[in-house]
Amino acid sequence: MKIEPSPDIVEMIDDDDFTDRSTDLTVTDTRGRWRWAGPAVVAAVIAVIGYGVVSSAIESDPTNKSSTPGLIDPQYYVAEPPPGFTLYLAEDRDQTGAAQDHFIDSGPAQLWATKEATATRGSWFVVSQGRHHATGRNAYRTLVDGVEVVIERDPSSRQSRVSFTKNGTAVEITAFGWLDRQLVRLVRSVSIDDSVINFSNDFFTTDHRRLLDVDPAVALLGLPVARVEYATDAVAPLADRFTITVSGDNVVNRPTVTEFALAHATEFRVGGHPAVVGDSVADPAMSIVQWRDGDKLITVSGNIDPERLQAIAATVHRSSDDAVRKQLVALSSANTSMPSASQPIATGQLPDGSGWAVRVSPPHRDDTGWRYLWWFTQPDDSNRPTRIRPSLPSGGPTIETFVEEGRTYVVAKVPRSMSGAELHVNRTGLPAIVTPFLDVDPDLPDEFAAAVFVEPVSFAVQILDHNRTQVAFWPDF
Repeated sequence: MKIEPSPDIVEMIDDDDFTDRSTDLTVTDTRGRWRWAGPAVVAAVIAVIGYGVVSSAIESDPTNKSSTPGLIDPQYYVAEPPPGFTLYLAEDRDQTGAAQDHFIDSGPAQLWATKEATATRGSWFVVSQGRHHATGRNAYRTLVDGVEVVIERDPSSRQSRVSFTKNGTAVEITAFGWLDRQLVRLVRSVSIDDSVINFSNDFFTTDHRRLLDVDPAVALLGLPVARVEYATDAVAPLADRFTITVSGDNVVNRPTVTEFALAHATEFRVGGHPAVVGDSVADPAMSIVQWRDGDKLITVSGNIDPERLQAIAATVHRSSDDAVRKQLVALSSANTSMPSASQPIATGQLPDGSGWAVRVSPPHRDDTGWRYLWWFTQPDDSNRPTRIRPSLPSGGPTIETFVEEGRTYVVAKVPRSMSGAELHVNRTGLPAIVTPFLDVDPDLPDEFAAAVFVEPVSFAVQILDHNRTQVAFWPDF
């Protein structure tokens, strides 16, 4: 299709009324491994696991001296990992220097949903204090009443994620079945003051009702007290990895939590205990296995398929602190940067005086095909990337957007057969950024281009081939 040199900007904030939103959206299982079990099965599985039994056990445990509901003493569980996996992280709630965000109350949150909605049907939203699910990927920035808002679209889960800071408090909204314009209206309405969620406009109550006072994806883990992590490479973003989390249960309505946090649920048994396996709703590439061992909620999660994760879960058992420490692999300082080489794509200076650089590493193969790693760095520090993000799979022209630390990154690639192509980033009210695709390495099958800007404006992106014909565009949702 031939296009004009200066196309109109694609406006991503939809003008439809709230009532025009579809309420019968469904998500297809793209991996084809599990049939949809439905919320009734999920609720039944969780009931079999025994929420009431474990709650009473926690309350009656004489060793549990904390007044925090569901808090138990730290206890490590480990696995017999498959070949190639190494235990590289172990931390617990009482450990000095542990990543405390894993072991503290996640803050106030609410789940609102339409009638008969589930994680993948109808419409719903979760508003929470802090950042829980934002990735910065497939994102753009806009201003809402002077507040900079990042809006993401996740194609795999079909969820939208909105993050912003209002009155000094970080807020995130995760939604399913909502248009961008409706999300902006919700941003205007919501505030969190003294850990209390308030709405100045409750327009959504015409068809939504509040189901939970927690974020289901966070609450699924209960109250973590210890975790260990295994990976095939401790620092590579494309490495296979899995985590074993040990928690107490502080959730009142666990069946509903699971219904909105776990998809394609199937029950089985781990060491005689009823267990459930499924896909994470927040990230469908992640599989989750969960069961109870006495007063402990055990969760195994990883970016590997459910069958493989079930086999790993069958080997999970208790371990002492000393035994875990002996298994830990000391990571050398050399592993603070990517182990593979990278090639520069673009570098520049922003209006605020800061520099930027984008690099790309050779492709790695995963279960989706060949994927590169994008490096977002400073011009004089290419070996220590600020952020590393896996690319979309190769095979054709692709456009990706990322919002990182107040900057919008646009990165793109085309097959070498499209030599002469250009990347056009068309920004509302600002000059277009036009960048040729570069042959950065004759051994790579693709050519690359990148652009960076700081202004929070609407924009559209095109790839034009050497005949100035559009071969890819963004947004494509």
